[in-house]
Amino acid sequence: MKHRSLSPGGDLLMVSATLAWGFSYIFMKISLVSVPPLEMGFLRSVIAFPALLLLFRGKARPGPTELRYGALLGFFIFLLTFGYGRGLLVTDASTAGFLAGTTVAIVPILRALRDRRPPEKRIVLGVIFALGGVALLTLGGGFSFRPGALFCLGGAAAYAFHIIVSDSALKRCRELPLIVWQMAFAALYCGLFSFAAEETTFRLPLKGWLAILGLALISSAYGFFAQTRAQKRVAPERIGIIYSLEPVFCAVLAFFFFGEIMTAKELLGAALILLGILLC
Repeated sequence: MKHRSLSPGGDLLMVSATLAWGFSYIFMKISLVSVPPLEMGFLRSVIAFPALLLLFRGKARPGPTELRYGALLGFFIFLLTFGYGRGLLVTDASTAGFLAGTTVAIVPILRALRDRRPPEKRIVLGVIFALGGVALLTLGGGFSFRPGALFCLGGAAAYAFHIIVSDSALKRCRELPLIVWQMAFAALYCGLFSFAAEETTFRLPLKGWLAILGLALISSAYGFFAQTRAQKRVAPERIGIIYSLEPVFCAVLAFFFFGEIMTAKELLGAALILLGILLC
Protein backbone atom coordinates (compact mmCIF):
# COMPACT_ATOMS: atom_id res chain seq x y z
CA MET A 1 0.00 0.00 0.00
CA LYS A 2 1.29 3.44 -0.91
CA HIS A 3 2.44 5.52 2.06
CA ARG A 4 0.32 8.64 2.36
CA SER A 5 3.38 10.74 3.20
CA LEU A 6 4.66 10.36 -0.39
CA SER A 7 2.22 12.54 -2.31
CA PRO A 8 3.62 15.60 -4.11
CA GLY A 9 0.09 16.67 -5.08
CA GLY A 10 -1.12 16.43 -1.48
CA ASP A 11 1.96 18.27 -0.24
CA LEU A 12 1.38 21.12 -2.72
CA LEU A 13 -2.26 21.40 -1.65
CA MET A 14 -1.23 21.67 2.00
CA VAL A 15 1.47 24.22 1.13
CA SER A 16 -1.20 26.30 -0.62
CA ALA A 17 -3.45 26.00 2.46
CA THR A 18 -0.58 27.18 4.64
CA LEU A 19 -0.03 30.16 2.32
CA ALA A 20 -3.76 30.98 2.64
CA TRP A 21 -3.42 30.94 6.44
CA GLY A 22 -0.28 33.06 6.18
CA PHE A 23 -2.56 35.79 4.80
CA SER A 24 -4.81 35.38 7.84
CA TYR A 25 -2.36 37.15 10.17
CA ILE A 26 -2.48 40.26 7.99
CA PHE A 27 -6.28 40.11 7.68
CA MET A 28 -6.76 39.42 11.41
CA LYS A 29 -4.46 42.27 12.38
CA ILE A 30 -6.63 44.63 10.31
CA SER A 31 -10.05 43.30 11.35
CA LEU A 32 -9.31 42.97 15.09
CA VAL A 33 -8.95 46.75 15.25
CA SER A 34 -12.71 47.00 14.65
CA VAL A 35 -14.28 43.76 15.95
CA PRO A 36 -13.65 41.31 18.82
CA PRO A 37 -12.28 37.79 18.04
CA LEU A 38 -15.54 35.80 18.06
CA GLU A 39 -17.41 38.35 15.96
CA MET A 40 -14.52 38.17 13.50
CA GLY A 41 -14.77 34.35 13.56
CA PHE A 42 -18.52 34.48 13.00
CA LEU A 43 -18.27 36.88 10.07
CA ARG A 44 -15.52 34.93 8.30
CA SER A 45 -17.33 31.59 8.77
CA VAL A 46 -20.81 32.86 7.89
CA ILE A 47 -19.42 34.20 4.61
CA ALA A 48 -17.25 31.13 3.89
CA PHE A 49 -20.13 28.66 4.37
CA PRO A 50 -22.50 29.93 1.62
CA ALA A 51 -19.50 30.52 -0.68
CA LEU A 52 -18.52 26.83 -0.36
CA LEU A 53 -22.16 25.72 -0.56
CA LEU A 54 -22.63 27.66 -3.79
CA LEU A 55 -19.38 26.32 -5.22
CA PHE A 56 -20.18 22.65 -4.60
CA ARG A 57 -24.00 22.88 -4.77
CA GLY A 58 -25.53 19.37 -5.03
CA LYS A 59 -22.29 17.63 -4.04
CA ALA A 60 -22.37 19.02 -0.48
CA ARG A 61 -25.57 17.40 0.84
CA PRO A 62 -24.56 15.82 4.16
CA GLY A 63 -25.50 12.52 5.75
CA PRO A 64 -25.70 11.91 9.52
CA THR A 65 -22.02 10.95 9.74
CA GLU A 66 -20.87 14.07 7.87
CA LEU A 67 -23.02 16.22 10.17
CA ARG A 68 -21.59 14.62 13.33
CA TYR A 69 -18.00 15.09 12.19
CA GLY A 70 -18.79 18.52 10.76
CA ALA A 71 -20.14 19.59 14.15
CA LEU A 72 -16.96 18.37 15.87
CA LEU A 73 -14.57 19.90 13.35
CA GLY A 74 -16.52 23.16 13.41
CA PHE A 75 -16.07 23.25 17.18
CA PHE A 76 -12.30 22.98 16.78
CA ILE A 77 -12.36 25.78 14.17
CA PHE A 78 -14.30 27.90 16.68
CA LEU A 79 -11.70 27.17 19.38
CA LEU A 80 -8.69 27.91 17.20
CA THR A 81 -10.31 31.09 15.85
CA PHE A 82 -10.96 32.36 19.36
CA GLY A 83 -7.55 31.22 20.66
CA TYR A 84 -5.51 32.87 17.91
CA GLY A 85 -7.71 35.97 17.78
CA ARG A 86 -7.62 36.55 21.52
CA GLY A 87 -3.92 35.67 21.68
CA LEU A 88 -3.02 38.25 19.04
CA LEU A 89 -4.78 40.91 21.13
CA VAL A 90 -2.99 40.24 24.41
CA THR A 91 0.32 38.55 23.52
CA ASP A 92 3.53 39.68 21.83
CA ALA A 93 3.51 38.80 18.13
CA SER A 94 6.72 36.76 18.43
CA THR A 95 5.35 34.65 21.28
CA ALA A 96 2.00 34.20 19.51
CA GLY A 97 3.75 33.05 16.33
CA PHE A 98 5.88 30.51 18.14
CA LEU A 99 3.00 29.07 20.18
CA ALA A 100 0.84 28.77 17.05
CA GLY A 101 3.68 26.79 15.52
CA THR A 102 3.62 24.21 18.33
CA THR A 103 0.87 22.44 16.37
CA VAL A 104 3.77 20.68 14.62
CA ALA A 105 4.71 18.99 17.92
CA ILE A 106 1.19 18.36 19.21
CA VAL A 107 -0.04 16.43 16.15
CA PRO A 108 2.38 13.45 16.44
CA ILE A 109 1.70 13.25 20.19
CA LEU A 110 -2.07 13.06 19.58
CA ARG A 111 -1.66 10.49 16.81
CA ALA A 112 0.65 8.37 18.97
CA LEU A 113 -2.00 8.41 21.72
CA ARG A 114 -4.79 7.58 19.25
CA ASP A 115 -2.91 4.75 17.51
CA ARG A 116 -1.09 3.59 20.67
CA ARG A 117 2.30 3.53 19.01
CA PRO A 118 5.24 5.95 19.15
CA PRO A 119 6.00 8.18 16.13
CA GLU A 120 8.74 7.11 13.74
CA LYS A 121 12.25 8.52 14.25
CA ARG A 122 12.09 10.52 11.01
CA ILE A 123 8.90 12.19 12.25
CA VAL A 124 10.53 13.07 15.57
CA LEU A 125 13.57 14.55 13.76
CA GLY A 126 11.33 16.46 11.36
CA VAL A 127 9.35 17.93 14.26
CA ILE A 128 12.52 18.98 16.09
CA PHE A 129 13.94 20.76 13.03
CA ALA A 130 10.59 22.38 12.15
CA LEU A 131 9.95 23.56 15.72
CA GLY A 132 13.48 24.95 15.91
CA GLY A 133 12.87 26.78 12.64
CA VAL A 134 9.61 28.25 13.94
CA ALA A 135 11.45 29.46 17.05
CA LEU A 136 14.15 31.20 14.98
CA LEU A 137 11.52 32.79 12.75
CA THR A 138 9.21 34.05 15.46
CA LEU A 139 11.14 34.64 18.68
CA GLY A 140 12.93 37.95 18.58
CA GLY A 141 13.74 39.56 21.91
CA GLY A 142 12.88 36.42 23.85
CA PHE A 143 9.98 34.24 24.89
CA SER A 144 7.51 35.80 27.31
CA PHE A 145 4.87 33.40 28.62
CA ARG A 146 2.15 35.80 29.71
CA PRO A 147 -1.35 34.57 30.63
CA GLY A 148 -2.56 35.53 27.15
CA ALA A 149 -0.09 33.07 25.64
CA LEU A 150 -2.38 30.28 26.86
CA PHE A 151 -4.91 31.39 24.25
CA CYS A 152 -2.34 30.89 21.47
CA LEU A 153 -1.33 27.50 22.86
CA GLY A 154 -5.01 26.54 23.07
CA GLY A 155 -5.47 27.59 19.43
CA ALA A 156 -2.49 25.44 18.40
CA ALA A 157 -3.90 22.45 20.32
CA ALA A 158 -7.35 22.98 18.74
CA TYR A 159 -5.83 22.95 15.25
CA ALA A 160 -3.87 19.79 16.10
CA PHE A 161 -7.12 18.11 17.19
CA HIS A 162 -8.73 19.33 13.96
CA ILE A 163 -6.00 17.61 11.92
CA ILE A 164 -6.32 14.32 13.83
CA VAL A 165 -10.15 14.27 13.75
CA SER A 166 -10.13 15.18 10.03
CA ASP A 167 -7.89 12.15 9.44
CA SER A 168 -10.46 9.90 11.14
CA ALA A 169 -13.43 11.64 9.48
CA LEU A 170 -12.08 11.21 5.96
CA LYS A 171 -12.11 7.43 6.43
CA ARG A 172 -15.87 7.55 7.07
CA CYS A 173 -17.16 10.68 5.28
CA ARG A 174 -17.36 12.23 1.83
CA GLU A 175 -14.92 15.11 1.79
CA LEU A 176 -17.04 17.84 0.13
CA PRO A 177 -19.93 17.75 2.67
CA LEU A 178 -17.32 17.64 5.43
CA ILE A 179 -15.54 20.72 4.07
CA VAL A 180 -18.76 22.72 3.75
CA TRP A 181 -20.60 21.79 6.94
CA GLN A 182 -17.70 22.20 9.34
CA MET A 183 -17.76 25.85 8.29
CA ALA A 184 -21.51 26.06 8.97
CA PHE A 185 -21.02 24.74 12.50
CA ALA A 186 -18.03 27.06 13.05
CA ALA A 187 -20.31 30.00 12.16
CA LEU A 188 -22.98 28.69 14.55
CA TYR A 189 -20.59 28.32 17.51
CA CYS A 190 -18.81 31.64 16.90
CA GLY A 191 -22.14 33.43 16.49
CA LEU A 192 -23.70 32.00 19.65
CA PHE A 193 -20.69 32.78 21.84
CA SER A 194 -20.14 36.18 20.24
CA PHE A 195 -23.72 37.30 20.93
CA ALA A 196 -23.49 35.91 24.46
CA ALA A 197 -20.08 37.20 25.52
CA GLU A 198 -19.11 40.15 23.31
CA GLU A 199 -20.49 43.52 22.31
CA THR A 200 -21.30 42.79 18.69
CA THR A 201 -21.83 45.77 16.42
CA PHE A 202 -21.00 44.58 12.87
CA ARG A 203 -19.71 48.09 12.26
CA LEU A 204 -16.48 47.92 10.32
CA PRO A 205 -14.78 50.40 8.00
CA LEU A 206 -14.34 49.39 4.37
CA LYS A 207 -10.79 48.21 5.12
CA GLY A 208 -12.13 45.97 7.89
CA TRP A 209 -14.80 44.41 5.64
CA LEU A 210 -12.18 43.74 2.96
CA ALA A 211 -10.04 41.99 5.60
CA ILE A 212 -13.05 39.89 6.69
CA LEU A 213 -13.69 38.91 3.06
CA GLY A 214 -10.05 37.89 2.74
CA LEU A 215 -10.31 35.80 5.92
CA ALA A 216 -13.55 34.19 4.71
CA LEU A 217 -12.67 33.36 1.12
CA ILE A 218 -8.89 32.86 1.22
CA SER A 219 -8.05 31.71 4.75
CA SER A 220 -11.26 29.87 5.72
CA ALA A 221 -12.98 28.64 2.54
CA TYR A 222 -9.88 27.84 0.50
CA GLY A 223 -7.58 27.06 3.45
CA PHE A 224 -9.79 24.33 4.94
CA PHE A 225 -10.80 23.05 1.48
CA ALA A 226 -7.14 22.55 0.52
CA GLN A 227 -6.21 21.02 3.89
CA THR A 228 -9.07 18.50 3.75
CA ARG A 229 -8.26 17.50 0.17
CA ALA A 230 -4.58 17.15 1.11
CA GLN A 231 -5.38 14.92 4.08
CA LYS A 232 -6.81 12.30 1.71
CA ARG A 233 -3.22 11.70 0.60
CA VAL A 234 -0.92 13.05 3.33
CA ALA A 235 -0.34 11.70 6.85
CA PRO A 236 -1.38 13.93 9.80
CA GLU A 237 2.19 14.42 11.07
CA ARG A 238 3.30 15.68 7.67
CA ILE A 239 0.28 17.99 7.52
CA GLY A 240 1.40 19.48 10.84
CA ILE A 241 5.00 19.87 9.71
CA ILE A 242 4.02 21.53 6.42
CA TYR A 243 1.82 23.87 8.48
CA SER A 244 5.03 25.08 10.18
CA LEU A 245 5.72 26.92 6.89
CA GLU A 246 3.10 29.46 7.97
CA PRO A 247 5.58 31.85 9.65
CA VAL A 248 7.77 31.62 6.53
CA PHE A 249 4.85 32.75 4.39
CA CYS A 250 3.99 35.41 6.98
CA ALA A 251 7.53 36.78 6.70
CA VAL A 252 7.39 36.79 2.90
CA LEU A 253 3.99 38.51 2.91
CA ALA A 254 5.23 41.02 5.49
CA PHE A 255 7.98 41.94 3.03
CA PHE A 256 5.50 42.60 0.21
CA PHE A 257 2.88 44.36 2.36
CA PHE A 258 5.01 46.17 4.94
CA GLY A 259 8.55 46.15 3.50
CA GLU A 260 9.90 43.98 6.36
CA ILE A 261 13.10 42.12 5.47
CA MET A 262 14.01 38.68 6.85
CA THR A 263 17.17 38.57 8.95
CA ALA A 264 19.87 35.89 8.68
CA LYS A 265 18.38 34.19 11.76
CA GLU A 266 14.95 34.09 10.15
CA LEU A 267 16.38 32.69 6.91
CA LEU A 268 18.07 29.95 8.94
CA GLY A 269 14.73 29.24 10.59
CA ALA A 270 13.06 28.90 7.19
CA ALA A 271 15.81 26.50 6.08
CA LEU A 272 15.31 24.35 9.20
CA ILE A 273 11.56 24.13 8.53
CA LEU A 274 12.23 23.01 4.95
CA LEU A 275 14.70 20.43 6.27
CA GLY A 276 12.09 19.17 8.71
CA ILE A 277 9.61 18.70 5.84
CA LEU A 278 12.20 16.84 3.75
CA LEU A 279 12.97 14.50 6.65
CA CYS A 280 9.32 13.45 6.80
